Amino acid sequence: MMTHSVRRAFPWNRFGRIPFAATVVFACAASLACSFSYSSESFSDSSKSSSSSSDSSGSDNARFRDDVTQYTEAYVEAGGRQEESFLAGLGDLARKRGISDWESEPSTWEAIGRGLGRTDVTDAQRTAYEAAWAGGDQEKQNAMARGFAKAR
Repeated sequence: MMTHSVRRAFPWNRFGRIPFAATVVFACAASLACSFSYSSESFSDSSKSSSSSSDSSGSDNARFRDDVTQYTEAYVEAGGRQEESFLAGLGDLARKRGISDWESEPSTWEAIGRGLGRTDVTDAQRTAYEAAWAGGDQEKQNAMARGFAKAR
């Protein structure tokens, strides 16, 4: 009798645990998004402070590669999964450093591979990230694999 009255008072109970599961999934997703947002903000702040002291193109390129490695590591560790947001973040880093045409530079892709190599990704996860980020470009994937191997 009590169970029946609870169902009337709380009609979502007839759906079982679906609303609860949806709430848990939403909370986890929001948590990851906030975590990555926070880590990329602090990363961005450190990038700004170091960019103000740059004085030559060569050092800008080296700093950009270091930024890319750190950004990749932070992105993967925060659970990032959307290739568009990852690539957009790299574009932002390049603009802040005054780097143009970063996508065609093998050193950028090696730096991404080094960032992946600093994480605990499995070989399957690494391959998936490389394929997604390279967009099917085998040279980019090879460069990431070289960077990954150097980091391990």
